[in-house]
Amino acid sequence: MRRIIAVAIGTALVVAGCSGEPESSKSLAPATVTTPTEQPTPTPTPTPEPPSTTPTTASLSPVGYKKAIANSETNLVRGVQRVMNAPTLEAFDQARAQLEDAIRNQRQALGDLEPPAAAGTGHEAALIAFDRYAASVTTNLATSGETKTGCGLPKAPAVRLYQAKTGIRTSIVELSKEVNRSLGKGINYGLRMTPPALTPPPQMTGRGSNGQIIQRAGSRGYGLLQITNNGSADVVVVVAASVPRQPQASIYVRHGSKTNLRGIRGSYYVFFKSGSAWDGVSRQFTEDCSFSKYDNRFDGKYNWTITLSPVIGGNASTSKVDPF
Repeated sequence: MRRIIAVAIGTALVVAGCSGEPESSKSLAPATVTTPTEQPTPTPTPTPEPPSTTPTTASLSPVGYKKAIANSETNLVRGVQRVMNAPTLEAFDQARAQLEDAIRNQRQALGDLEPPAAAGTGHEAALIAFDRYAASVTTNLATSGETKTGCGLPKAPAVRLYQAKTGIRTSIVELSKEVNRSLGKGINYGLRMTPPALTPPPQMTGRGSNGQIIQRAGSRGYGLLQITNNGSADVVVVVAASVPRQPQASIYVRHGSKTNLRGIRGSYYVFFKSGSAWDGVSRQFTEDCSFSKYDNRFDGKYNWTITLSPVIGGNASTSKVDPF
């Protein structure tokens, strides 16, 4: 019995069958090698992006825009009131900082609006007015930050508080005017939040009474000084033997008025100080101060008449002196 031989060539299997032909004369079928056919790489189809879900902000109608502007003012009214009602400088500083934050927030809210086309460039100009508010406050509070009066005296807290509140009011008025100018007719921004003008404290408006004796020391004499004040400021006339800080007597003379100082003794010098905002406690003018004296000594044996203003043909020279 013949054996069956299996030959593996490549991937084909050839089996020799039972045949009468000699094995040496058999021809083998050519081997076939099958190479796997490459599959084409599929091109990915782009996935379409989903439609945007961000809503498009529609422009406000003119009526809606006007309402938004009015709401902005409403949101600031209470902050302005807190500032104007502050009883002390410390309370004022806290309220002012809160108002500045509120102004900034309203500027942001207005900046997020989509104004109607009719607003044109006015909307951007109104936002610039809000941006200028902080610098406006700094400028308008400069006077209240000074601790000395114009005459170098300590400034009263009531005066500083008045000046500070007035500075904030001025900034609110400036902001309102700029917004109204930018947005045009029909916008009355600031009408509700602008506070009324404040009444100055007595330290800023004080005046002595004409002929009021401010100081008197020592015995009385028989001398008389008739005084006419033709100047534009109130004056305190001081009679002293040598220096004005040690007066024999002093008297208040309002501008455009006359008065007499009686009871002067001996020879003396005449000093005078002028100004505004009379402080009766310290017996000083606190603003616009000027200090002078007549150069010549007055003989107490005579009565004298002096006119406080330049006079044609006047015969008495004066000089500036140190504050007293």
